[in-house]
Amino acid sequence: MRRAGEAPAQRLRRRVSRVVITILLVFGAFVALFPIYYTAATAFKTQKDYALSRFAPPREPTLENFRLQFRRFAVARLILNSVVTTAGGVVLCTIVAIMVAYAVTKVRFPGRNLVFAFLVGTLVIPFPTIMIPVYQTVLELKLVDNYLGLILAYAAFGLPLGVYLLGAYFRGIPDEIMEAARMDGTSHWQTIWRVMFPISRPGVAALGIINSVWMWNDLLLPLLIMPAAQRTTLMVAVTSQRNNLEVNIPIISAGLTIAMIPILLVYLLFQRQLIKGMTAGAVK
Repeated sequence: MRRAGEAPAQRLRRRVSRVVITILLVFGAFVALFPIYYTAATAFKTQKDYALSRFAPPREPTLENFRLQFRRFAVARLILNSVVTTAGGVVLCTIVAIMVAYAVTKVRFPGRNLVFAFLVGTLVIPFPTIMIPVYQTVLELKLVDNYLGLILAYAAFGLPLGVYLLGAYFRGIPDEIMEAARMDGTSHWQTIWRVMFPISRPGVAALGIINSVWMWNDLLLPLLIMPAAQRTTLMVAVTSQRNNLEVNIPIISAGLTIAMIPILLVYLLFQRQLIKGMTAGAVK
């Protein structure tokens, strides 16, 4: 439908901009989805089929690569390790992030902005620079090859992002809501879980999904803290299978496909909460 008084040049610019945006979106979707397609398609190929055509769909799909993965590893145990550490890290990180974000945004105390800036500033610290102190700390606490050690590490490294996201979300909540809660005689603890948490559920859900994807796919912390084969995570076990003579890409792709399925299901089930949490501006 043409707009009244709109010049032909303006209509042309609007159409061109739409075409350009559509092309960019299609290109972005291709870049994001192609690695998933490539991994899944390669998982169903034989090594010969992969050598003949790396990017084409499998000519004769086979499940042998998946069977080899289940024979090679205790996949159920690896999945359990990943689920326990990821779920524990997400829950602990979210709980602490909610309390810290509430403190630095809604509780007046000297230096609260400095505390917030310090926590957010730790996001730019490269992990290799603190890898040795982290391992030494976990070793002294006797938490190496222990679920708790990896869960605590995940929570610590996920806290800065959690405080940043939830802090921005909490700043949009009117102070009048806080004042009404105080007039009802609620404590800070009750205010966090009875007022702030229900209002900020979209932001909490978005943070949980982001942390779930990161913790499930992480390699460095599990390699550092959970080196034992029976305690390692699924992603570490899958990506470390190689020998000095040959790297069988279809078999590795089958393992990566197995590792992708749980986190893809989480995203598909909670994508609405993620989008809502990332786009929510302020409480109306």
